[in-house]
Amino acid sequence: MGYAVRDLGKGSRPFGVLERLRALILTGEYGPDERLIEEQLAERLGVSRTPVRQALTMLEAEGLVELAPNRGATVCSFSFEDVWDIYDLRAVLEGHAARRAAGRIERHELERLRELAGEMEGLPGRFDDHEEEIRALVALNQEFHGTIVEASRNRRLERLINRTVEIPLMFKAFFWYTPHERIISNHYHRQILEALEKGDADRAEIIMREHVYEGRDFVIGALKEEMNA
Repeated sequence: MGYAVRDLGKGSRPFGVLERLRALILTGEYGPDERLIEEQLAERLGVSRTPVRQALTMLEAEGLVELAPNRGATVCSFSFEDVWDIYDLRAVLEGHAARRAAGRIERHELERLRELAGEMEGLPGRFDDHEEEIRALVALNQEFHGTIVEASRNRRLERLINRTVEIPLMFKAFFWYTPHERIISNHYHRQILEALEKGDADRAEIIMREHVYEGRDFVIGALKEEMNA
């Protein structure tokens, strides 16, 4: 439903190595454009080079790593311009989707949005592992936004949004989120849901845009802090 979300990986080898490598990238242990040398990673993780190589291939599919001939693996980077472009497009496209959805969304979709909003609000404290919690949060958030996009009843718009959303960037944004940012995001979700329930297309579009721009400003600030650390 909605956005196409790739499998973020769970379980035993090579997924155990995948999870650990992903966490090292998302928490900043390996920064943007930094080379990932198989031999060094294998030594650090206490495994052979084979599961490391497999994990790097999976991370490339997720958009976190770039693999190039004669250079090997490097961590993908998002410039400030990338973030501005991605979030500006999302604000326009998802805002329009919310506007259309206000007049087309069905009762069962509204009920699902209400359930998803409640699940996101109830996530803190449910997981011992932070990365596992973030995976769950990303999935719930994607379904929430994806349900609204689907309710717009515009397949062309849905395809455009699927191509615009950068899952790795969103995953990292949620890694950076503090409880305060979580509360703000959840508040926007409730306000969007209320506008859709009332069929208020103007308000649904405005709040969706504000929600996306709030995320953009936070990510820009977090990137600047990471660069200056």
